[in-house]
Amino acid sequence: MDGEKLYGILYYPIDYDPGKKYPLVAEIYETFFDNGYNANMNLLASRGWFGFRPSVDLEIGYPGEAWLKGVTTAINKVIDRGMVDHNKLGVHGTSYGGYATNLLITQTDRFAAAASLSGASDLATAAASFDPTARGWRGAEQDMAFNQGIYESGLNFKVDPGTDPALYHRNSPLTYVDQIVTPLLIIHGELDVRAPLTQAETLYSLLHRRGRPARLLRYWGEN
Repeated sequence: MDGEKLYGILYYPIDYDPGKKYPLVAEIYETFFDNGYNANMNLLASRGWFGFRPSVDLEIGYPGEAWLKGVTTAINKVIDRGMVDHNKLGVHGTSYGGYATNLLITQTDRFAAAASLSGASDLATAAASFDPTARGWRGAEQDMAFNQGIYESGLNFKVDPGTDPALYHRNSPLTYVDQIVTPLLIIHGELDVRAPLTQAETLYSLLHRRGRPARLLRYWGEN
């Protein structure tokens, strides 16, 4: 969309027929350069669907814009080739990708279904949450205080939510929950230390209150 060339990895359905159009499910995260074996993609291919891992070009402070531009443009390219049924598009992601999925479906209704695994929905509270496993992990020096840094660096924000609360607010899926109409499956572990279970529960409860098609799977005792 910005005129820059990005790349994606497309996994073909089993028994692909060039004369047919197939469903497509995109797995999103950030950038993908490994086109080797991928369990999720092989599962999709075995069901007779395309699996797609498009890259995006992240810009500081605008992750949602990056996924909207990168993912949808990549899918359009495959649709233009006559390979994909545009009415049968899905999207899913885990962790960073779960957050990306939550945010992406606030900006577009073109997906028939979405699945978010271990994803954040409110960045300020997620960044302020504790991680009891932090000591000694990736050079962390403090107990119970690692998540703030991982959200600052992982989202490329460079500042904490106390310094720029508007930045975290405008990039949180909860801010735009009224715009979610895509059927959403939310999967989360009770012991997740990177995005606490409350991130999933809050998003689901607000969608449920609005009568939106959403389901929450909570795995007790799992991280």
